[in-house]
Amino acid sequence: MYTIRDIAKTANVSVATVSRVMNNSGYVSTETRKDVEKAIKKLNYTPNRHAQNLRRGDTHNLGIITTTLTGSVIDIVESFIDFAHQANYTTSLFNSSNKANIEVEVLNRLKSKELDGLFIIYRANDWDIIEPYLKYGPIVTLHYIDEEAINIPSVYIDHYQGYRMILEDLWKNGYHSFVNVLGSPRGLNTKRRIEAYLDFCAEKKIIPHDIEPFLDMTDHSYGKQVLSLVAQMNPKPDAIIANSDLVASGIIAELNRKGIKMPEDLAIVGFDNQKISYLMNFTTVDYSIQEQGKNAARILLNQLDKKQHYKLVPLEFELIKRSTTK
Repeated sequence: MYTIRDIAKTANVSVATVSRVMNNSGYVSTETRKDVEKAIKKLNYTPNRHAQNLRRGDTHNLGIITTTLTGSVIDIVESFIDFAHQANYTTSLFNSSNKANIEVEVLNRLKSKELDGLFIIYRANDWDIIEPYLKYGPIVTLHYIDEEAINIPSVYIDHYQGYRMILEDLWKNGYHSFVNVLGSPRGLNTKRRIEAYLDFCAEKKIIPHDIEPFLDMTDHSYGKQVLSLVAQMNPKPDAIIANSDLVASGIIAELNRKGIKMPEDLAIVGFDNQKISYLMNFTTVDYSIQEQGKNAARILLNQLDKKQHYKLVPLEFELIKRSTTK
């Protein structure tokens, strides 16, 4: 591999002159510039960007890490990337597939200055493993962090509020028996949705349905299993609340196959307001997914460039009523 010293020798100029030509800085005569450019072309020289970044102290590259690329993750990633690109930053996406060692490898890229900052959407490691990497660059997360000692900023929005919004609307429109199809019991979003449901049942003096059988259902393939469980229930529910639009789409597909009418026989509500909810015309909740990604980019960029300040956009819930509820 050739270096700028080889270019300087070939063009019969100093290394400083080659540097001025390559960085387009300082005066270089037209004739000398041509000689340097010919030498670069002759040697087929490609600059080592990693070495340049190390010298400069930044990469203008932001990392994104997640444990999965399903559900709303892609929408969050796209909005983050779009905002970063507008600020002249490139991005690198890493899927750890929930493997802690892969996540640590990405964190070490922050340490080795291959990344300027990192957006953690979903994590595989505990916070005490991740937090020490803050000394190497800014980190922001989608997670809610309930540990006071952890100083990682978050773009989290409390799902308790959004879930209460669904329950109140269903109740107002005559639905009084709800099944909750939920994600990982470890996730705070799941815990907050369960809290909202149990609080609501206590306030309305209704007996809550068993939550356990409907945990860890994370994609469309669980539709058949959900309806099989519902068929065994007594009394039967009159509404199903899914933890995502992807899960809701699988349930709706099974209901259509069985000829069960929505919302007359059973109401269905998704969560995310992704394109599929519009295409399949089912009720869902919007919770500013795009702005979550943009706010994550804003937080990182504000820490990287103290001269710039991007104002964070408040995140809100909105119930999008469509044909699967009254």
